[in-house]
Amino acid sequence: MSEKDKQDKDVVLKFLSGVKDPVLKKDIVSLGFVKDLQVDGKQVKIKLSLTSPGCPHKDEILSDIVRSLEGYSVIIEVTHNVLSGSLVRKEGTSKVKNIIAVGSGKGGVGKSTVSILLAYALKKLGAKVGIIDLDFYGATIPSMLGSSFVQNVNEAGLLIPPIHQGIKIISLAYFVPQNSSVIWRGPMLSKAVHDFMEKVDWGELDYLIADLPPGTGDVPITLGQDRLINAAVIVSTPQPAAVNVALKLVDTFKKLNVPVIGGLENMSYFICPNSKEKVELFGSRYFKDKLEETGLPYLGALPFVPQLRELEDVGVKEENISYIINDIIPVAQELTCRLSLLNSQVSERPFFLNVPKKK
Repeated sequence: MSEKDKQDKDVVLKFLSGVKDPVLKKDIVSLGFVKDLQVDGKQVKIKLSLTSPGCPHKDEILSDIVRSLEGYSVIIEVTHNVLSGSLVRKEGTSKVKNIIAVGSGKGGVGKSTVSILLAYALKKLGAKVGIIDLDFYGATIPSMLGSSFVQNVNEAGLLIPPIHQGIKIISLAYFVPQNSSVIWRGPMLSKAVHDFMEKVDWGELDYLIADLPPGTGDVPITLGQDRLINAAVIVSTPQPAAVNVALKLVDTFKKLNVPVIGGLENMSYFICPNSKEKVELFGSRYFKDKLEETGLPYLGALPFVPQLRELEDVGVKEENISYIINDIIPVAQELTCRLSLLNSQVSERPFFLNVPKKK
C-alpha cells in the first residue's frame, strides 16, 4: 500500500470513528464492525459486520456512515457476527453463542408456540438456531413441528440432534412413547437438563431456544444456578391470572441473577375473519403495565391464530406460517438487539437493560 493510499484510508477511518452504534454507544471502528475497508480516490467499499441478524438499527447506522462520508461514493456490504453470552459451556454447547430461556411460570400460555415462532424468525433473519425442549413432563415440540428422529451419535459419542427445516431440535418426546408419562424427581430433571446441554452435538449456533416447563422449580433453578443460560424471555397471555404467575418466574430469574430481556404477550387479540375487528380475548394492557412496574420492556404482542393451532396438530412448516413469522420478526430483532447489549456488558450482568427505541 502506497503512503497516499494509507493516508486516504486513515482519513476515511477517522470519519467512520464518528459513527456510533446507537445501542452499544461506541463507534463502529473501535467495536470492530469495519472488517474490510478499500479506498480508491473518492470511492469507498466497506465490509460491515453487525452484532445481530436483522439488526433493527442497521438502517440508522448505514445512513450515519453515508452521511459521515459525504463527498464519497460508498458501497457497504453488511454481514453479522453474533456476540457470545456469558454462560457455562460444556462439550455439547461449546460452540453455542447464546442460550435463551422462554418461560412463563404458567401453563397454557403458548411457550412452545412462541419458542417455535422465535426460532423460525431468527432463522429467517439469518441466524443459526436450535430448540431444546426442557418441558420434560409435557414435551410437545416434535409433535408441533412434525419432526421425526433417528438416533445417531458423532465420533465423540455426542447425540446428533435432528434438523427440522434448518432448526436443530432435541426433546424427550423423541425417546418416550407418546402416551407414556415421565415420573421424575428433582435430581433426574437436573441431570436431564445437563444431558441435553452437554451430551448433544449442537455445533455452531447463534441462538439456542430453551422451552421451559411451567413453574419455578428444578428446571429454571438448574439453568440459573449452573449458569447454563445467559438470558430469558417471559411469555404471558394478557389476563391477571396468567400475568401474576408469570411475574413469579421474573422474580425467580432475578434471584438467580439471570437477565430477563423482556415480556412477550401471546394470544393478545383475535382478528375476526368477517368484520376484521380486533377482539382482545383476555383483556388488555395488564401485562404491559405490570412489566413497566418491574422495569422490564414489553417486547410486543402476538395474535391468537386458529390456523396455527390446526397446523401444530399436524406439524408446523415455515412456508405455511410466513404471515405469522412476520408478526414476530420485530420481536426477534428487538431480542437480538438487547442480547447484543447484554453481551457487551457481560462483566456487569445487568438484570434490566435500557435499549434506545428505533428511530
